Amino acid sequence: MTRITKKAWFDKRILGWGYRPISLEGWLVTVVVLVAIFASITYLEETATRYVILAVILIVFHIIIYLTGNAPGSKLWDKLRNK
Repeated sequence: MTRITKKAWFDKRILGWGYRPISLEGWLVTVVVLVAIFASITYLEETATRYVILAVILIVFHIIIYLTGNAPGSKLWDKLRNK
């Protein structure tokens, strides 16, 4: 699938697997998601709804990364594998 933005918001990590924000938009999305997670942990009661909301937040975050970022993986691993 192609990226929906002209520039990537997230990129491969240098070491390890996963993503890291590389633009202002990526950092803003990351901060908003973290605030939403902490708010849901703090203000929601200990019910199943709390965990459903947390799961939805994380799923939406991963969809945003997938649609606005580069492919997951490690840059170091890619270099070692391609030698």
